[in-house]
Amino acid sequence: MGILQDFRFAFRALMRTPGLMLIAIVSLGLGIGAVTTVYTWTDRFVISPLPGVQQTSRLSYMNTGGPGGSFSSISYPVLRDWNERNRVFDGIAAFSVEQAGVRIDGPPERVFVLATTANYFDVLGVRPIMGRAFRPEDETRAAPVVVLGFGYWDRRLERDPEIVGKTLTLGGVGFTVIGVAPPKFGGSIVGLNMDLYVPVTSARSFSDKHDLTDRGNQFMEALGRLKPGVSFLAAQADMDRVERELTQLYPHEWSGARVRRVIDQGAPATMLPIFLAMLGVTALVLLIACANVANLMLARATARQKEIALRLAIGATRARVARQLLTESALLGGGGGLLGLLFAYWGRNVLMLLVPPTQFPIGMDSSLNPRVVAVASLITLLAVLVFGLMPALKGTRPDLMPVLKGVQFSGGRRQWVRQALVSGQLALSLVALTCAGLFIRAMQRAQSIDPGFQDPAHLLLVSSDLQIAGINDSTGPMVVDGLLARLRQLPGVEAAAVGRYVPLGFGGYSSQNVEVDGYLPAKDEDASVQYSVVSGQYFETMGIPMVQGRSIQDGDRPGSAPAMVVNEAFIRRFFAGRDPIGRQVTQEGRRWTIVGVARDGKYASITDPSYPLIYRPLAQSVRPDFTVHIRTAGNPKALIEPVRREFASVNANLPFLDPRSMEEQMVPSTIGQRVGSRTLAVFGALALFLAGIGLYGVMSYAVIRRRREIGIRVAVGANVATVTRMILGQGLRVAAIGIAAGAVLALLAGQALRALLLGVSPSDPLTFAVLGLILGTVAVVASLIPARRAARVDPVEVLKSE
Repeated sequence: MGILQDFRFAFRALMRTPGLMLIAIVSLGLGIGAVTTVYTWTDRFVISPLPGVQQTSRLSYMNTGGPGGSFSSISYPVLRDWNERNRVFDGIAAFSVEQAGVRIDGPPERVFVLATTANYFDVLGVRPIMGRAFRPEDETRAAPVVVLGFGYWDRRLERDPEIVGKTLTLGGVGFTVIGVAPPKFGGSIVGLNMDLYVPVTSARSFSDKHDLTDRGNQFMEALGRLKPGVSFLAAQADMDRVERELTQLYPHEWSGARVRRVIDQGAPATMLPIFLAMLGVTALVLLIACANVANLMLARATARQKEIALRLAIGATRARVARQLLTESALLGGGGGLLGLLFAYWGRNVLMLLVPPTQFPIGMDSSLNPRVVAVASLITLLAVLVFGLMPALKGTRPDLMPVLKGVQFSGGRRQWVRQALVSGQLALSLVALTCAGLFIRAMQRAQSIDPGFQDPAHLLLVSSDLQIAGINDSTGPMVVDGLLARLRQLPGVEAAAVGRYVPLGFGGYSSQNVEVDGYLPAKDEDASVQYSVVSGQYFETMGIPMVQGRSIQDGDRPGSAPAMVVNEAFIRRFFAGRDPIGRQVTQEGRRWTIVGVARDGKYASITDPSYPLIYRPLAQSVRPDFTVHIRTAGNPKALIEPVRREFASVNANLPFLDPRSMEEQMVPSTIGQRVGSRTLAVFGALALFLAGIGLYGVMSYAVIRRRREIGIRVAVGANVATVTRMILGQGLRVAAIGIAAGAVLALLAGQALRALLLGVSPSDPLTFAVLGLILGTVAVVASLIPARRAARVDPVEVLKSE
């Protein structure tokens, strides 16, 4: 009953000051909401990156590893060896992302397919909600089968309850539907939601890269489930043993295996440092909010000194009064916590708004699961302790006799505590702003890095797939040639070409082992090199300079000698000063002659160093999927509709996919800096706003407490300027202490973020100068308003009230 009574009394007491209560709850709600929102993102990407998968802590990514920490995908034969020889995994599954055409009711539609081994769903611990998962015989039998992704079944097939047993046509081949994946499961690539799942042996009907006999065809990603009690270190040691055995069997094959946690690869590895920075900044925002509320509660406790002193004088214990004050703080904290959860619910999907448009099926379920709610509750409890404990302790120690006689003091110890809290707020806000400022500077630097090709603002990209249109390899090159001929005649088009891959976007290049004439690889050297397939005029369209020799030309046809262009990084690795022109390279069982050397560029990320890359002629390496590159004289988006019409005129079924500018294509290469700079800028601004409100509140309270003193000063001759300088000086002293302390903390925070700053100094002078000026301006404004109010105090009115 005592606790319920405390809550009823606390509620009535807070309702007597609704303005204070509202300010406190909103401040806490903003702080708690910011932390909870970022934790929701972190939970989805890092803590539980694969929803619907059982015991992700026992899952590991498996890569073919090499010297210097390098790693790559694996081949199908190597996967089978790993499964047969390891002693630490319950199973190792593999998968590959593919595109295919599905015809349901109209022209073919593109779908994203995960080609997997038969044990894929078993290794992940995923059970379909309808039908069944793959069985071992599905990987070997001729009749192809498919499992539908829940999103595709819901969106495109309208949740057909009789779908199991029906047939979907992929790439002209009928696949029998055997199951539907559960709702939250989107596959094993963090951040992607796949449409369909098929056995890897069946994917050869719509993909050209599934040579399951070539040990050098590294096209699959692998996931292993550790046996209970097996550590990652033990797993790595066992895989090292397996690789030593394989080296004995295949002495000429480069080998190596890496076992890594799920969060150490892909989106989790990329975003974890960004999320940690966000969590740090939002924690600062919450501390600033707590300091604001603590100041409000201290001011409220000071205003209630007589009430508290009277309760103590008639026998109430200090603990009993402190409990009552803490109950009031708990009510405010509970209101702030609920508001924070509401803010987090609104902001849970904001991160997706920052992800650029892409051809891949990006998706993220950021629901407020019980773990998120539990963390928000814990944050609320800690916030109540932070802002409620000090006012409760200080409010229950009044000097009884002076207070009961009605004597009150201006300034004093409590005023010093409030000023210290405000200085702390300003210091923390400078740290938050500095983190945001450094990320913005890093973003600016990333945008100024040379990508290796010219003028991306005038490049239009459109993807397509001959397989989806039902065009076979024999007629595909003629279709592409006809399309390019028409596109090159369009007004405003300066050049047009085709490339299978586009640099600086989601996805990556294919890789294959190579043998270079005159080059003897070192023991255990990774012999795989990434490659792309391009048409004539590709280098001219992209604006990639040729360093030596010639580029790929339209005359590089099937009847002519196989030709390739390599980049400078390839030359540095394999030729070391020798002339590469005319030398031969063996890849995919064919001997190719190097006819040119292209300038290095940025391929996967704008921040990565250039790596060896091969360009092969499209007509000599037919691939069904490609992207048209169009260099325009003006805005590339203005040509989207004319280009769409040319696609349709060549073949009505030829897909016109993902029209975008090269500038849009490049956005994913700096997505970490982009997300970090935008979100941290918002949180930094929020921190600055709360700190400014805190300084304004303290200075306003100081004016109220010193009205009698100010009135006397004015009465004895102090002018407006003198009073203004007195109050303004007090505020600026508080601000100066906070800014100085914040500068030191900001330098330390910058050092912690060094790895994410793309060469920007953690002590970047421009960032510190601009933010110091902004914070100083806010401090002046927040202090000047109360100072001007103090200067207008009427001494006669003040002395009469005394």
